[in-house]
Amino acid sequence: MDVADLFDADLSDAVAAETMKNISVPPCPEIIVELLGETRREDIDFIRISRLITGDVALAAAVLKSANSPFFALRRKVQSVQQAVAVLGLRNLLKIVYGVVLKQSLGGVGAPTLARFWERSNYNAVVSAYLAGRLPGVSTDDAYTFGLFHDAGIAILMQKFSDYRQTLMEANATPLAVTAIEDGRHHTNHVVVGALLARNWYLPDQVVWAIRYHHEPVIFSAPGRHATPDVCLLVAIRLISEHIVARFLNYPDDAEWEHAREAALGHLGWFEDDIDDLARGLAVDLREIQAYRAG
Repeated sequence: MDVADLFDADLSDAVAAETMKNISVPPCPEIIVELLGETRREDIDFIRISRLITGDVALAAAVLKSANSPFFALRRKVQSVQQAVAVLGLRNLLKIVYGVVLKQSLGGVGAPTLARFWERSNYNAVVSAYLAGRLPGVSTDDAYTFGLFHDAGIAILMQKFSDYRQTLMEANATPLAVTAIEDGRHHTNHVVVGALLARNWYLPDQVVWAIRYHHEPVIFSAPGRHATPDVCLLVAIRLISEHIVARFLNYPDDAEWEHAREAALGHLGWFEDDIDDLARGLAVDLREIQAYRAG
């Protein structure tokens, strides 16, 4: 058996059912089910999509704000969701919907404040897509979705366990795998919970398995049945993205970066100087995003 296949059992139906019995993993919101259904139609009904978006005030506001952002440089601001949908296109629309609905699903009444978590998740999505665009064999859309969802299990476990924040602090200060510390304290971990969420939300298989493996650099040298080449690329991209985002936000790197960066860089065929160049290239875009969100 390949080393990475040893990790597959914890997404089996039996283990998934046991995990979901003890931890509330949000089901896929109806808006995403409906939108994904529309994307599979030969004739996409954009009027129906606009109506779906309009039915959620927060989602409609996010779609309008995004369409009127400097990135689309429109001469006139759009005034309706239908106009915004036409400007954004289905791919950009899905990214916005995923971001808003994920935060709604994991940040309800009584949920802990996770401003830094959501900030990093949003930047990681943007940076991951940027990095994927410079590599063959991986979709920028998958990279964006993975960057947004890869740590979603943290938000779920934060709501479940009152001492989970201490778990993260301990994990960030030790070279031990964060999942080992989580398993020891809580009998589950955020990669399993996050992968189950991704599967429930009908994310692509490669995104589901990249979430499951994203703290397991062993897959670079011992890929398994589900650790396909695109999964390995996404896992490597995640390590680089986390480092670039931490640098941009003046946060310290997690201990994992020192432990796994050589494996990730080697897998991508990149060097430290390449990361410096990429970080400089991204800094302008990230500053624009930061200023836009603050405004």
